[in-house]
Amino acid sequence: MDFWFQTHSVGAGEEMRIRGEIGELFKQADSDGDGKLSPEEWKNLLTSAGLTGTSEEVDHFFATIDRDFDGRLSFAEIMGEDTSVEKLFKIMDKNGDGYVTKNEFKTICKKLTKEQVQIAFKKFDTNGDNRLNYREFCEMIRKHAEAQN
Repeated sequence: MDFWFQTHSVGAGEEMRIRGEIGELFKQADSDGDGKLSPEEWKNLLTSAGLTGTSEEVDHFFATIDRDFDGRLSFAEIMGEDTSVEKLFKIMDKNGDGYVTKNEFKTICKKLTKEQVQIAFKKFDTNGDNRLNYREFCEMIRKHAEAQN
């Protein structure tokens, strides 16, 4: 959606109004109130708007814009904005190489012991290169959030 706003000349006030309307639709569609839309909630939103979409189309849409790989869409993802996970990854990836090393991880997560960092990397560094790529990082964040709930 950010791209849409960049390619269409609308004033700041109009952009805020459109974002607000989309936000309201998002809240209404988020039937379980978890701040994300499931494929089923998305299908319901399409239906309520008088649109139809096949399961394959919805799956493709989700695969295209679900940037934190959790199978659900946040408002930020729908709007084309960085998600909180993307922002965190960029903060932790100090040198901007697309990976989080153990040292980069430790500079942000100061309360974790060296052993806790080792355990996290052993569990989520699936290719064994001693750093987390974005997808591995997302999986770690998702698992941590699930454990908190």
